[in-house]
Amino acid sequence: MPLFRARWALAVLTSAGLASATTSILSAQDTTAHAGHAAEVHGFVQVYYRTGDPAIKDGYRLRKADLKFSGDVSPHIRWRVGFDAAKVLTLSKSDVTVGDSVALADASVDQRTRILQDAALTVSLNKFVSLDIGQQILPLSLEGTISSAYIETIERTLFIVERSRAVGLGDIRDIGASANGKLPIGLEYHVGLFNETGESQGTLDPNEQKAVIGRIAYHVPAFPGLQVGGSGGFEPGPFEQRRERAGSEVQYKTSAVTLRTETMFARDGALRRFGWYGLGAWRLTGNLQFVARYDSWDRDRSAELTTYDGYERQIVAGTSYLLDGGSAKIAFNLVHQSFPNVTSSANGTFALIAFQGLW
Repeated sequence: MPLFRARWALAVLTSAGLASATTSILSAQDTTAHAGHAAEVHGFVQVYYRTGDPAIKDGYRLRKADLKFSGDVSPHIRWRVGFDAAKVLTLSKSDVTVGDSVALADASVDQRTRILQDAALTVSLNKFVSLDIGQQILPLSLEGTISSAYIETIERTLFIVERSRAVGLGDIRDIGASANGKLPIGLEYHVGLFNETGESQGTLDPNEQKAVIGRIAYHVPAFPGLQVGGSGGFEPGPFEQRRERAGSEVQYKTSAVTLRTETMFARDGALRRFGWYGLGAWRLTGNLQFVARYDSWDRDRSAELTTYDGYERQIVAGTSYLLDGGSAKIAFNLVHQSFPNVTSSANGTFALIAFQGLW
């Protein structure tokens, strides 16, 4: 009997030891798995004060409140999801005429104004080719693909930010798949097939047609910092659904200076738009920068009646200073805007004062 009890006690202790060891191994494996797939978190907040604009009341604006998450799915696949909490949800409305009055026929949420920005997977095939699948920024215009944190002026160029007649021509997103990379000869490329040219962000494709959009840039080996390229897009279909984009870009950038110019033409059914700008930025020290930009934007090439369809010019001059090693920035821009072909009270000069943080 004592021998039986001793064997039983030994069996219990052995089982407990094995269970403890197994638990430790599983715990270690679980910890390793989670550590290898840890998410990265980045953010960007920009607030500015606008004063003196004859068309807009003085006041603060929360322009950007980005929060981005990313991580590894496997050694060759990464995921990313981004949100912009500063976006204001708007409604898309359609009217109907009833007798002598106009009534609201339908209203729905404009999916492009939802806070979801990016939601995509990146598959790295080799060092020259990667694939992006999901909602992503469209490869249209150079400035449109630069993060807001690194734009030299407080506001982007007019053909990107001015969207009164149709979707912007840069810094826009849609759902699709794209191939991206840079070849050893210095050729950078981005080309993809998307639902639309930015109109269907966050929703389903409203038609059968798909948009092909691409951008290429040649980084000249003999002149470091110099790149020349262009971007464009095409979506076939009935006349009103037809979309065309064509742009050019040249940039020279060093640690001390940035010189950039772009053009962009667009056709959305019967609407034709064209814009271009020239920008120069000078960094006198690692933290202090001065910038100037000339901006030309014709939002409707067939009409010159009001500011809604009139040709617009802007001249921007400003300065910015980086704080805490570049994690924060304070900026001041003076903007003179005019509508040369339209008599408008919107002609005038206003100031923007911005503060932003990046992490």
